[in-house]
Amino acid sequence: MPVKMVFFNVGQGDCTLMIFHKPGTSKGHAAVLLDCGSTKAVAPRPAAGAPAPVGTAKDRMVDHLKQKIDKYLQDLDNPGVLDYLLITHPDQDHFNLLESVLLDNTTKKLRYTINNIWYGMARTDYKEGNRSFIETLLGNPAALTSPSGHRVVNPPVEKPTQADPEPLFPEDTAAPNLFLLGGGMFIPTDRRGADWFRSAPKETIANLGSLVFSLVGVRDSAGLRQKVLFMADAFVENEQILIGMDSSPSTPQRWCRREKNLWLKVGHHGSKTSTSREWLEHTTPDGLFLSTGPLAFGGQSATCTESNVNRRMLVEWEAVRTAQGIPVPKVTGRRQWGYGYQDDVPPNALPWPFRFHDASGRGIFSTLAGEPTPAGGGEWTGVDWHMWIDRAGAGTYDLWYE
Repeated sequence: MPVKMVFFNVGQGDCTLMIFHKPGTSKGHAAVLLDCGSTKAVAPRPAAGAPAPVGTAKDRMVDHLKQKIDKYLQDLDNPGVLDYLLITHPDQDHFNLLESVLLDNTTKKLRYTINNIWYGMARTDYKEGNRSFIETLLGNPAALTSPSGHRVVNPPVEKPTQADPEPLFPEDTAAPNLFLLGGGMFIPTDRRGADWFRSAPKETIANLGSLVFSLVGVRDSAGLRQKVLFMADAFVENEQILIGMDSSPSTPQRWCRREKNLWLKVGHHGSKTSTSREWLEHTTPDGLFLSTGPLAFGGQSATCTESNVNRRMLVEWEAVRTAQGIPVPKVTGRRQWGYGYQDDVPPNALPWPFRFHDASGRGIFSTLAGEPTPAGGGEWTGVDWHMWIDRAGAGTYDLWYE
C-alpha cells in the first residue's frame, strides 16, 4: 500500500496531508491531515504565463490549500472523508487555518466528515487565532455538523504521553501505518521539575508536548522498511527520549532508525531547540523537510537562521550522510529549489535580513522553494512538496514539487 504525502506551503507553519492507497488502485483508501496552520503567509508560486495574482498572500495561500485538499479528499474510496485530523500542539502556526479549510464559507459547517481527531495538550490550551472555532471543534463538534451530514464521527481525543507507540490504523505487516510515538506532556515533570513547568512560557510547554509520529512503510524482501518522522515543534529533550526508546532492550522495533530510507520532517522549523547532532546520528536521514517562511518573531528572532541551519544543522547532517554513505535523494523534474533563512551573523543587526539559500541537488526540501525574490522587488512565494513512498515497491520513493 503506497502512501502519498503533500507538504503544503503555508509559509511559517505546518500542514501535511497523507493519502494511503491500496496497491494497484488510483483512488485513495484513507486520508490523514497533520496540522494546518500559519503565522506568516507565503503565496503559492504562480504558473508560468499566469495572470497577475489578485488578493493578499494569505488569501491566495488559503484558496490554494482548500482547493488542493478538497481535490484529494474527493478522490477517495469514500469521498469527502478525513480518517484522522491530527493537531500536534497549541501553537497557532499548527492549527489556525483549520477553520478556513474545514468549514463551508456560507454555512460555517463542516465540508468533510472527520472520523477521528487527536490533539496534543489540553483543549483549553488552544487560545490563539480562531479560538472559538477550535473550542467548538474539540469540545462540541456536533455543533459543526453540516446539512449534508458531514460531521465529526468520534469524540476528539486528547493524547497523553505514550507508553508504547500507537498505530492509527489496524496493524498489518503488509501495509504502511502511522504511529504516535510521543503524546502531550511528552517530557516528564521530573526532567525539569514541577516548579519549572508551573512557570515556564506556554509556547515552551506546548512544544515539549508536541505529538510526534512515525510513518512506517512496508517491509522489503530483507525485512527493511522506509520511514518518515514528523517532529512538529519537539525539542532536543524529546529527541533524547525517542533515542532512549529505540535503544531499550524491551523495544521490539526501532521507530526512529533508518532501515531502508528515512525522511525527517525537521522539528520546530529549523530552530536551534531541535535536530541535535545526536538525533541526526541516530536517525541518519536521507532527506530533510523544512517548513519556514520570512517571519521574525516579534521582529526580534527567527527559527531558521544562518548560524543554526546553514552553519550547524546542515553541516552536521552532511557529515552523518557522508559517513553513512547515504546518496543524495533524487528529485523528479529537477529545477532550482532552496529555502529562506534569517541571516543572524554579525554585523547584521535585528531584525535580521531574510535571504534565500539555493539547495538544488541537495537533500533539504522547503516549501519556500525556487528562485528568490527579484532584486527589484516582489514577494516570496512557495510550493508544495510531493512524495510517494512504496509506490513502485517496498522502499521506493518519488519526490517532486509543484
